[in-house]
Amino acid sequence: MGSGIRAEVSLPTGAPSPFDGVVDGAAAITELARCTPADDRERVVVEFIADADLSVPDDVEVVFDYGGRAAYRFEAAVDPDSPFAVLDRHETPVSEATIRDGRLRVTFHATDLPTLRSVLEAFRDACPEMEVKRLLQSSTTPTESDLVTVDRSELTERQREVLAAAYEAGYFDHPKGANAGEVAESLGIGRSTFTEHVAAAQRKLFGSLLE
Repeated sequence: MGSGIRAEVSLPTGAPSPFDGVVDGAAAITELARCTPADDRERVVVEFIADADLSVPDDVEVVFDYGGRAAYRFEAAVDPDSPFAVLDRHETPVSEATIRDGRLRVTFHATDLPTLRSVLEAFRDACPEMEVKRLLQSSTTPTESDLVTVDRSELTERQREVLAAAYEAGYFDHPKGANAGEVAESLGIGRSTFTEHVAAAQRKLFGSLLE
């Protein structure tokens, strides 16, 4: 069995998401599906399940009524920067897509680390507000002990900011692309504050990896 990574990312529901202007931030959407019409590859048909009384634009059609819930369907132009188009280009199917807390959450399986990095870079280029919520990596053996979960939400916003700046500056490279003082200066904080943030974040991440 090969080693892959299950990733869950969170993005705004606005453009380049196809839900831009379709649902408001309070909507809770599950069981999202999509397809591309055979006669028009520049458009995508999106279907989702939500509360039956959901307020939607006139061009969003109710195609099935479950009682308290309903299936909605709409068409949108294909945006090459949308998360779904990005995954299509990487030949990576969407495992799960939902909207909650005003954010579009997309789960997918990357076959390897380079594919994951490429997908996440494309997401971030199109949407700087993208957040990685969870990464789950499997090893070559399918035992429970070989599964590792990393939850970025355990880090504070400041810890994530410091780690991101340190990573981009090459602080974790060997040899280092930047030292602690240089990264701290770029963030406008003291060296000791920088090292405290990095140490606290590393403890949390290593705790998740090694527990």
